[in-house]
Parts: sequence; structure tokens; C-alpha cells
Amino acid sequence: MPTVLIIGAGRNIGEASAEGFAAAGYQVAVASRNQKLDPKFKHYAFDATKPETVPALFEKVSKDLGIPSVVIYNAYAGAYIGPDNPFEVDLDAFEIGLKVNTTSPYITAREAVKGFEKLGPSGLGPAGGTFIFTGNILNITAVPGFLPFAMQKGASAILIQNLAVAAYVGKPYKFYYADQRRESGQYVHSDLDGPAHAEVFLDLAKDAKQRPWDYTFVKGKGYVEFPRQEFMEFVH
Repeated sequence: MPTVLIIGAGRNIGEASAEGFAAAGYQVAVASRNQKLDPKFKHYAFDATKPETVPALFEKVSKDLGIPSVVIYNAYAGAYIGPDNPFEVDLDAFEIGLKVNTTSPYITAREAVKGFEKLGPSGLGPAGGTFIFTGNILNITAVPGFLPFAMQKGASAILIQNLAVAAYVGKPYKFYYADQRRESGQYVHSDLDGPAHAEVFLDLAKDAKQRPWDYTFVKGKGYVEFPRQEFMEFVH
């Protein structure tokens, strides 16, 4: 039975993903500071502001449930700061965001790949290994009021791009920056759809082929390619 590790397992995307993967036959490990989901999911206390603890998390999950063949990084730290002063966030807050949005994803991806290598093709199965980072439009589009968050998410997008198209080409591993959009291409801000994410995550995990790494999707439609847009106003 394959194992999925969901980091940042809250009551929306995390919960829907846990339910979806469990229904598909996966053993589900959820990691967050506090257990917010049904106790049927094995919970691991984890603070994404402490990237140095990521290897220990993987060790515990691997010992208890098996090495994860699917890893979903859904933790984030970011907020709207207003458009007038892009440098409003102080250094301490910026560094917390950097740890959660960039450094911990980097270490998580590293540990995920270590696990994929240990499992090998036979252990991974026909679908291979999958690493998914919950992203947003900020890696390609400037939205006023989100500069620090955009810098940090953008760095993780570069991580995913390099892993998907350069570092592991030819390996049975897949890497995704999952970005939910509206049909117009507008970003989704406060009403991200948990079940829509779960459906896409499971679909990506089941497909042996690497699809577009910057995986922009619309609820009910799946992947949709949108034209690049340099700037977009923030809509509450």
C-alpha cells in the first residue's frame, strides 16, 4: 500500500487531499503543528518554520507507514500587506515566511527524492514518485501587496521547474507547482477549493508522465494553460 505525506494539513486542501488519497488506497500521513483532521489519519507534529526538522519527519513517517511515494507541501506563511509599502514586512516576519515558503519546501523536496531513490522503480510502482507544492499566480504575475510572499513562492517555483525539467529528466519522478485559477485566469485567493485540489493532486500522482510543472488548473476542468500576465490588481 503506497504512502502519501501531506505537510500543512489543514481543514481545506489538506483534509480533502487526505480523504481523497485514503479513498484511493493510500496510507495517509499528515503533518502540521496541531492535529486538525480526523484521528484516522496518522498525525505528525511539525512546524514549517523549522526546516531542520524535515528529515526527522520523513524518518518517522517512513518507519511507521512506509517511505512516501507522494509528498504534498501545502504549508504557507503569507498575508496581504497593502499596496503602498512593499517593504512593510520586517526582517523577522520575512525570515519566517522564507523558512515556510522556500527553505522547508527545498528540504522537503530533497527528502522526498531520497525516498524515491530508496523505493526504486519497483517500490514506486508504475506511477513513479510525485512531489507537489501548492502554489499560486505570484511566481509569474505581480499582484500589489504580496511582494515578500511572491518572492518566496517564486523561489519554490524555480525549485520545482529545475527538478522537473533538468535535474531528474528520465527518472520516474514528477514535480508540480499547483496553481488554482478561475476560468478567466484570475487567481483564487481566499476561496481555494479543497476537493478540486485533491482531485488534481490524485490525478497527477496516478500519471506516470511529467505534465507541465507549472500546473494551472480550474475547478472541474483540470489543467488550463493561461497566457502570461505581468501584472494583476488585487481583488478581495
